[in-house]
Amino acid sequence: MSSNDQSPSGVRVHADRPLTPEELEAAFKVNIVDKDGNSCTLGDVVSGKRVLIVFIRHFWCANCQIYTYQLGQSIPPSSLPQGTEIIIIGCGSSSPISHYAEIVSSPYPIYSCPSLELHKIFQFVSTLSGSISGDDNKKDYTSSLGGIIPRTWFTLKKNFWNNPLHGSEKERGPMKQNGGEVIVERDGTCSFIHRMQNTEDHTNIDQLANHIEAKYIPLSEKAKTWPYAN
Repeated sequence: MSSNDQSPSGVRVHADRPLTPEELEAAFKVNIVDKDGNSCTLGDVVSGKRVLIVFIRHFWCANCQIYTYQLGQSIPPSSLPQGTEIIIIGCGSSSPISHYAEIVSSPYPIYSCPSLELHKIFQFVSTLSGSISGDDNKKDYTSSLGGIIPRTWFTLKKNFWNNPLHGSEKERGPMKQNGGEVIVERDGTCSFIHRMQNTEDHTNIDQLANHIEAKYIPLSEKAKTWPYAN
């Protein structure tokens, strides 16, 4: 992490530092919005269930779009144990959510936290740094992503040309804001958290499946290339 990379609170924090009870209590009170702009608290959504929360970057992020697509394919709802759910939370307005859900064929509810209050509480990192070439921690979902040119082309084709009005930071979310993954248990405790340290640093999907005891369905390399092939 460079000296310019930090959480919205201004504090650098370890990627997997556990959440405190006080942080969770505060997070459950934060309002999020659904695709129709309806507001509810995070606590309303997760109460009484085990919930895997995937925090994506901005709604135009090609990395996160392919990640959430693969998530829905490799851990479909039929693979989830009883009482376990998955939700996705962005960082822009509610306006791009419906288009985003269509692009990634998400079987899971998508929300957003325009205030970034959850990102501040969870101390998610703000950075545009990508992974390092040759990094041993390269993520599985990126194996068919290609370089900056195909990713930029995908962003233009799937986002800008279809919904240019969603291109402002207020709508899509801040470019530098990273996310991560959080698992909230039925009793309201947090059993897992990972804060993305760069723009590709989502938790490998097979690892998430293991954490929530879900059946993992491997994808072929051809399947991983979607939606570039469309």
